[in-house]
Amino acid sequence: MKGKFSVFEEMTYIQNQVFQPVEVIAHFHDLKVDILKFKWNHQVYKVDYITNSWKIPNGDGLLTHYLVICKEKEIICELSLNHTDMKWELIQYDTLV
Repeated sequence: MKGKFSVFEEMTYIQNQVFQPVEVIAHFHDLKVDILKFKWNHQVYKVDYITNSWKIPNGDGLLTHYLVICKEKEIICELSLNHTDMKWELIQYDTLV
């Protein structure tokens, strides 16, 4: 699925759904998560901002989705954390142009 819309005044993005596992370095504190970096396709992406998060029921468990911006790689990504098995997944990414 592809879409296009304005993220900031001078930026737009192109959406790519992937649903692939990723390795994540995150700091858990005070019931919050700071995502620092993630690795996907043999590349490391430094997370500069978490712009949004939301929770989705998943059977007996819960998924938390995070919208993150990686300025250096010029992408915005949706990451998901499965609270049952603590595995991370890249849901989609969008190239900032």
